[in-house]
Amino acid sequence: MGSYLIFFVILNLIFHNPILAIIVLGIVYYFVDRRFIGLTPSLTRPFRRQMRISQLRRAIAANPHDAPARYDLARTYQERGRYGDALDLIKSLPASQQEAADVQVDWGLCELATGRAEDGEARVRKALEANPSLRRGEPYLQMATLLSDSAPNRALSYLRTFEQYNVSSCESQYRLALLLSKFGDVRGARDALYECLRTYSMLPKFRRRVERRWATLARLRLIRLR
Repeated sequence: MGSYLIFFVILNLIFHNPILAIIVLGIVYYFVDRRFIGLTPSLTRPFRRQMRISQLRRAIAANPHDAPARYDLARTYQERGRYGDALDLIKSLPASQQEAADVQVDWGLCELATGRAEDGEARVRKALEANPSLRRGEPYLQMATLLSDSAPNRALSYLRTFEQYNVSSCESQYRLALLLSKFGDVRGARDALYECLRTYSMLPKFRRRVERRWATLARLRLIRLR
């Protein structure tokens, strides 16, 4: 924080305009964060997703029976949090494709996100029973995320299961700390945050870029728990 203050003073001396200095500082912070930390959202990702949605919509309009395009559009809607739209598309897929484990997982997650938790959990769990390591256990983490507010006990159980399939996930350790904090287990939350940082320190460089956001959040939360 001190370095940014110094940088602001320098920019103010250069531009002789504190508002312009703040704008330039914000731009610099954004690019530094996107390159080295990852706390700020990508400004280009929403545009890329919207372009992808437009492409898929045109493909479906040209060929209403294009099931792969319908499923791709459903997955893209999920990424944007439009679970209701995604669910409608999944239900419109051919019956043979609906039975696929991947499709059943996405169907269940959409149900979970739209208030049909019992049906959604049952659908996802049934798909994972047939293939427990599907997507390296990612559906367990997604269920934990969706249930963290309404059913923290079940969310905690899903996080524990996810860790069995993906031991190098800093995100799961951070989310575990948040859940333990809800239960009042400050020591457990602190241990999970330290485990998050330990896991991050052992990751190869290409994985650190992906997990850096969660490690940074873990450091910030540790300061609050001290």
